[in-house]
Amino acid sequence: PHSSTAGWLRWRCCVYMLATLLAASAALVPSARSLPPLRTSAPATVSNRASVHTLRGGAAAGEASASVLASALGWGLTAGAMAIYTPMIATTLAKKNADGMSVSTWSLNLSGFLIFVVYHIRNGYSLSTFLDFAALGLQSAVLLALTARYQRALPPIALLPAASLAAASLLPTAFLGPLQGVAAFITSVALVPQVWRNFAARSRGGWSPISAALSTGGNAARIFTTLTLAEGNPILLAQFAACLLLNGVLLVQALVWD
Repeated sequence: PHSSTAGWLRWRCCVYMLATLLAASAALVPSARSLPPLRTSAPATVSNRASVHTLRGGAAAGEASASVLASALGWGLTAGAMAIYTPMIATTLAKKNADGMSVSTWSLNLSGFLIFVVYHIRNGYSLSTFLDFAALGLQSAVLLALTARYQRALPPIALLPAASLAAASLLPTAFLGPLQGVAAFITSVALVPQVWRNFAARSRGGWSPISAALSTGGNAARIFTTLTLAEGNPILLAQFAACLLLNGVLLVQALVWD
């Protein structure tokens, strides 16, 4: 009974932290109504609205069946994103230990996801196109805070998310497209510090096999949707392929090393 009560209290603490971070993020991001209108055309980059809508549930004109499939897949990825890092959050809270985790990885992750979320909000995209990014960003924020707290260290890179949020919120809309490309690159390489640290210590670094498996499967699904629904956008393919590779390495590390 005692362990059950302690577990319930840990989960309540986790939920409260996520809700607080969500409220803080919503307060910092400007409303789309307060922003100037956007250009009707978009550059053919990772920020291309049609590609993002196709991957996250937006409608592709004249393709009703693809729209339904994309919408279902978008919400499915969102549901999966809600649970990707929660096992690691629960374990870290239970052990009160974040040894092996990389502050750099969580700082880069959070920075990229913040830019993604603000970009979608400022462009007025539907909730299904970025809710998974928001969920991943909130979990990354919690893990960054826990890692910095239990390691009792706050390197300069931990300030990168704040700078990213400010840039995405305040820069003119003409800069949002290139900034989105930067965010794609950041999230593609964010896991490199953690993978390297794990290899050096021959440890999984506190990484959950469940989290690694969910991330690997999610990126494999995004590659499939990019090939079938987004005309094989090369930038998106490169981003998801890099994330698939790095999450696959983390999965092997989590299964092989204690």
